[in-house]
Amino acid sequence: MKRIFLILLLFKTFGLLAQNDVTTVNLDTWGKDDRFHKYENTLALFKVQGDTIKSLDFEDLRPAVNIIIKKPIGYKNYAYGFLFFTGSNNYKNQGYVTVLVGDYNTVNPTMWVDVNQNFDFTDDEKIVMPYYYQKGVEIVLPNAQNNAGGNKVLLTRTMLFGKLDLRKYKDEYYQYYYKDRIFIGLDFTYREQRYLAKTGIVKLNDDSFRIALHDGNSNGKFNDNDTDKVIVINYNDSIFDTTNDLFASKLSADKKNNYFEKNGKIFEIIEADAAGTFIKIRPSNSDLLFGKIAEGKKIPKVNITTHKGEKKNLKKLRKQQVFMYFTSLTSKNFEKDTAILRKIAAIDSCNIRVIMFLYTNKSYTVRIYGSQSKANYTVALGHKVLNKKLGIRGLPQTLLVGKRRKVIKYGITPEEYLNQLIKQ
Repeated sequence: MKRIFLILLLFKTFGLLAQNDVTTVNLDTWGKDDRFHKYENTLALFKVQGDTIKSLDFEDLRPAVNIIIKKPIGYKNYAYGFLFFTGSNNYKNQGYVTVLVGDYNTVNPTMWVDVNQNFDFTDDEKIVMPYYYQKGVEIVLPNAQNNAGGNKVLLTRTMLFGKLDLRKYKDEYYQYYYKDRIFIGLDFTYREQRYLAKTGIVKLNDDSFRIALHDGNSNGKFNDNDTDKVIVINYNDSIFDTTNDLFASKLSADKKNNYFEKNGKIFEIIEADAAGTFIKIRPSNSDLLFGKIAEGKKIPKVNITTHKGEKKNLKKLRKQQVFMYFTSLTSKNFEKDTAILRKIAAIDSCNIRVIMFLYTNKSYTVRIYGSQSKANYTVALGHKVLNKKLGIRGLPQTLLVGKRRKVIKYGITPEEYLNQLIKQ
């Protein structure tokens, strides 16, 4: 009896340990992705004639249909437009939420967003819209099946001052493709910026970073396989880059693929909430290579660009040991690690080469850093091709390569490598 009790106790203990290994991260903040500031998306508005509007045919790809609406009274003129949102439930204009604007040619027009999709704007919230340079308004579009999920949209007055070519192009575009309705002009429209990421902070004993679930198909759900992504960035960063596989990992129906790497550690994605309110992760001891090159295998031919603009090929360093350090200016331990890189580079410059690959959104930052730091090692530009060829999936990361370009090991910290060299 005592033996059975001990066995049950062991099972319970190991079960608790496994459960406690899982970290639940609350995603309670809307985050900006790489497209938030980059794109100039316009919420086009067309004049309402009577009580009828036309559905969005999107450049004649589907026939437009007439829709009868109910307008709030007391306004001299009305305009309508559509917000793209695939989480809406509207058979007349699938994939879009209709908005109505009253007195659109005044300083602060009034907008109603038909969130309940009944084309009756008298039961929708009244929103006062901004004039130029005034603070924008934020609108949440809830998913029809799960109101806890959704997308947030920031609307500000369209400002194309000094952008004459873009202004001309947009005016001509709406007038050409939507001849069956009256475009009210760019000056009375709004710029549309999307919050598609729900974000939170991962706090571990020795580390912290930001994590997000990203809605890749704009339906207000955050766990669609092969579309939605888990994105991680450094704690001091604010923009979630959806295009860079250093930071973004697609959710997959195959649980073997639901991993991401951060600060040299691999994490398994246990659960992503459909509404984007939380994500569950845990550190993984998996021996998956995760795109890395196996020890003893040769790295492929890789071209690099130094901060001076010089083009070099790593195959020329086949007679030397090469310590590669992949990082960004906001990576964990950046200052400490770069100081140690100087010590490594000074030990034996004939047989050991050090290359720091700096990742940044602006390539000139690499040039500036390389010039101002006066590093005694090579400073080069980090890029996506490099990631793919060398299996780099997170920052910071290191790769030690021996003679004949054969992989010795990934993940040795600069401090660990320096200690190895000193002991030799």
